[in-house]
Amino acid sequence: MAARPSAAVAADRLGAIISLDRDQRAARAMLPTAQASGPTEVQGTRWRGASRTLRSLQNWMATIGSATSDLPAHEQRTLRARSRDAFRNYPIARAALLRPRTAVVGTGVVCRPSVDYEVLGISAEEGEVYNAKLRASWERWAEDPQECDIEGTLDIYGLQGLALLSAMSSGDVFAITPMELRAGGVGELKVQLIEADRISNPDNTSDTTRCIDGIQLDGVMPVGVWVRNTHPGDRIDQRMPRWDYYAMFGGDTGRRRVLQVWNDKERPGQVRGAPFLAPILEPLKQLERFSGAELMAAVISAMLTVFIEREGEETDEAGNPLPAFDGGSLSLGNGAIVDLAPGEKANAVNPSRPNANFDPFFMSIIKQIGAATEIPTDVLLLQFNSSYSAARAAMLEAWRMFLCRRQMLVQQFCAPLYCLHMDEEVASGRLQLPGYADPIRRRAWHRALWVGPARGSMDEQKEADAARTRIETGVSNEAMETAAMSGEDWTTVITQRARELRLRKQLDVPVVASSPSPSPAGDGMGGIDGQQQGATP
Repeated sequence: MAARPSAAVAADRLGAIISLDRDQRAARAMLPTAQASGPTEVQGTRWRGASRTLRSLQNWMATIGSATSDLPAHEQRTLRARSRDAFRNYPIARAALLRPRTAVVGTGVVCRPSVDYEVLGISAEEGEVYNAKLRASWERWAEDPQECDIEGTLDIYGLQGLALLSAMSSGDVFAITPMELRAGGVGELKVQLIEADRISNPDNTSDTTRCIDGIQLDGVMPVGVWVRNTHPGDRIDQRMPRWDYYAMFGGDTGRRRVLQVWNDKERPGQVRGAPFLAPILEPLKQLERFSGAELMAAVISAMLTVFIEREGEETDEAGNPLPAFDGGSLSLGNGAIVDLAPGEKANAVNPSRPNANFDPFFMSIIKQIGAATEIPTDVLLLQFNSSYSAARAAMLEAWRMFLCRRQMLVQQFCAPLYCLHMDEEVASGRLQLPGYADPIRRRAWHRALWVGPARGSMDEQKEADAARTRIETGVSNEAMETAAMSGEDWTTVITQRARELRLRKQLDVPVVASSPSPSPAGDGMGGIDGQQQGATP
């Protein structure tokens, strides 16, 4: 029998009850009440979401934490491990990470130098000459793995895809820029990607106001990173760990030396990122279990096994028929025939598979995952079974996210490397850029366009007509439409087209030109209904 509470405890409980009753009476006087199916519930707050008395919210105990407190290192390590495991083993998780990688980077986000000739005080023609020189210099370095990659395996476009994929699966990824001149090489600048697990506090010490999860801070600004010489999960390299400090900016020049590529920075003051799959890991795991169970049930139901019962058959000491164990253990199989002992009977089991409710439930969870990752279901599953307008809307919505992430990749990874490469080229004398020492003119030299894979179209004719209409009405231009439709630089396309026309003229080959059909209003403009007249030689 439980001991009776003491007088002090009873008094405390009575005081708490009186206080709660007083608060509820005050709440009733100030606020409307919410009627439930049972007794009346008291909201008690001006915002229903802040109520601690509503039954639906009583167990929701959320706490206030800073950006670093809400993502502690031990939870982050768990999220990284589970995110990578999901990427390796769960089809939907793999699709959610590979789809952005393919759309954002694909074959590469290409640099097209576009110097600000007005700030530099040069003519547009001179600017184009410099653009050609800068492009040739960049491509010489960027397209040679031995020149740009410290590992010598990927060119800059492969590094772009690896950086994006690693940042999304781990929360962030770091790139240091060592200087190393290799035999037969020209430039010294190299790119070394560092996985997120290797960035940690020296000797795994606790976080302080100046060092949080491997990021050294000067006030609120990150100024350096601590890099462990070995991966904490490496099974081969078992050396004693050592932490090396890398400053994010050069001490004398202020040049960016360490790059942090984020999956996403969600809060002010955040120093490390969370994996892309972090919010959906739990439903992903449950969905994988459900899918696996349904698959196993379907496999079992597809097996054909015949059980034979014989009267007076010879058995072993345990009463089992001897032929049943001649070939191994007793189990279901494809077309298996199993003897039963006298008196034993096989009862039929019908697992009722396939489950008719599997696909609706599966798609319901996939829709939630798609909403959380900003990837529509059609794009995530690569199944465009709906109408043209719905499928096109899904593609457009997905590309809003892809373009946003492409801009983040350019700002955090591509553009800084382009600036570092140009700094080295000028310092070595391979490029002569007037006024480069001036910070304002240097930024004018650094300007460039970054063109990634095109969005593509579901109906080329309609997209081409729409692009022509946008250009003719003045809301777009040929450079923008060329980049959007083919992912190519308009200057390159028009220059190549001019060469083709000159060659046709030299060889006396007729030039094929198309005439747009008049719009329904009869104003002579090509409509967007996909109709076009035949080609005229």
